[in-house]
Amino acid sequence: MTLRDFADRYGVTLAVVVALTLVLVITPGNVDRRALDVGSGSAAGAGAVDPGAVGGVTETPTAGGVVAADGTVTAGDGSTIVAPGGTTSGGSTRATTKGGTTAASAGTPQIQLGKGPCRPDGRELGIARYMPPCLLFTGSNGGATGRGVTGDKIKIVRHVPQVDPATQAILEGAKLADEPAEVTRAFKALFRYANMHYETYGREVEYLEYQASGPNESDEAMKADAVKLADMKPFAVFGGPARGILAKELAQRGIICICSVSLPSGFYNAQPPYIFSSLPTVDEHGIASAEYIGKRLGRKNAVFAGDEFAPGQGFKTKPRKYGLIFVEGEKGQVYPEGKQARDLWIKEMARYDLKYEVEIGYLYDPGRNQQDMTNIIATMKSKGVTTVVLLVDPLTPIILTAEATRQQYFPEWFVTGTGLSDTSAAGRIYDQAQWRHAFGVTPLWVTWTEPAKSEGYREFHHGMPGMRPNDEGVLINIYRAPVQQLFTGIHMAGPRLTSDTFAQGLYNYPKTGGTAAAPLVYITRKYPTQIKDFAEVFYKADEPGRDERGEQGNGMMMKADGGKRYQAGQWPVGDPKVFNDPTALAVSDNPPGGGPFPHEQDGHQHPASQRCMTC
Repeated sequence: MTLRDFADRYGVTLAVVVALTLVLVITPGNVDRRALDVGSGSAAGAGAVDPGAVGGVTETPTAGGVVAADGTVTAGDGSTIVAPGGTTSGGSTRATTKGGTTAASAGTPQIQLGKGPCRPDGRELGIARYMPPCLLFTGSNGGATGRGVTGDKIKIVRHVPQVDPATQAILEGAKLADEPAEVTRAFKALFRYANMHYETYGREVEYLEYQASGPNESDEAMKADAVKLADMKPFAVFGGPARGILAKELAQRGIICICSVSLPSGFYNAQPPYIFSSLPTVDEHGIASAEYIGKRLGRKNAVFAGDEFAPGQGFKTKPRKYGLIFVEGEKGQVYPEGKQARDLWIKEMARYDLKYEVEIGYLYDPGRNQQDMTNIIATMKSKGVTTVVLLVDPLTPIILTAEATRQQYFPEWFVTGTGLSDTSAAGRIYDQAQWRHAFGVTPLWVTWTEPAKSEGYREFHHGMPGMRPNDEGVLINIYRAPVQQLFTGIHMAGPRLTSDTFAQGLYNYPKTGGTAAAPLVYITRKYPTQIKDFAEVFYKADEPGRDERGEQGNGMMMKADGGKRYQAGQWPVGDPKVFNDPTALAVSDNPPGGGPFPHEQDGHQHPASQRCMTC
């Protein structure tokens, strides 16, 4: 089967594409929900718990982030957290007892920072580097504090999108998807693990499923689903499509939604502050891409183009001309987010006195828009574009790169970190003569040498002991991202759980990471997505290794300079370190800054009757 046959025969819906992407206070009722504008990581710089042990970022691990002079902090719900040896503040009537802890009145919720199941770095005992600060909870959780919350349960619903059976079959055959039953099993195991290792304040977090009533591209179906989901009275919804319509409808109803990927920050900020995700917003992708281009490429010659395949084009000796290809909708429907992204990316390029010679949008519809792809490549070639910047879905480059070779056009391909184009798995299915000239930026990290060493694999098998290798599914590390974010928000919210305290809890999560294997993670109102830094990447077509699924083969997306990462404003001026960098890494068990967290959960069990850590 040719690449074009693949695309023609198996048009993958955008919802499935999103499912493949990696690779994550205030008093309730007294706020303008559209303007819950709190800081990012408000504990930043307050002091070190264990310098270097939290990804090299010096932070005080506080569940509320606000540190008083006496050492107390505040959780997302406004309850007091007592640091070891500290006393409470704010006019509390609790008495300090010997040893620095406090005696709470019966039923009064109390949280002691640095107590309970703690790691040496001050985080909750668990496999992930990104575990939240450890704490000990006693007292009452307040019972039914919000929608979907009771004294002993928190209701979470996964929105399961519709998938064409033929698409599902080909994705499973290519090891890019799991059977529905495998996905359900994976989530149940991850929920069980998380219930035992995050503080949920005496409540078991329940996992439920809702099957989408229509296709992702149908506004009517997504709006109807939002109504039906709201009728289920969940605390939060996760999964679903990348489009904003479902997330918007749920947020308007006060329901936490982790059901979008890389939308413009303007979309998030226009909604109540209840929509979160793991990968950066499209703004952050655009900011990083433009800064890299402006500082490292500029108008220098396009030395990474493929003149060896088309000697007459002479791009290597010509100043760069940039062209932008961006997805602006699907199946005949234009989405406003596409134009917002394009406008922002043009604005960011202008900051460096640069522009796109050509900007071409397309509607995602593989198998039905081959002529569009033919015209796009012909236009890029006729305009002399040396460097094609891609804001795309994962599959369109299959057709684009094949078409470029057919037209004997071999430009530089600039990877922006969107739509899996920055992964080894996707790179291997693109035209290799083209993709060996691909480089750019990525929010992804230096991954494990084999899936069994990954956090998702380990958490699955700890949460569901007795399972065999491969029972976790090929996308286990994608499934775990929303689970980790959900439980982190619940942990950080404190016992009085509402949508507002959950949001504030995520805002107060301390900055963590910033190393080759651990991206910098924190949440702000403007950018309510987790990853905040990028690495420089390039595709090495002849490099052998295991891709993100653990599949052995040739073709690896390499992180340059040992996987060093950069926040906005930090990209250095100078030539890119790509294609001939001896320090570049794709996978490693010991990358710069440390690999997987050394603490392993082997050696302890959770009784079948145990519902959550403090149940």
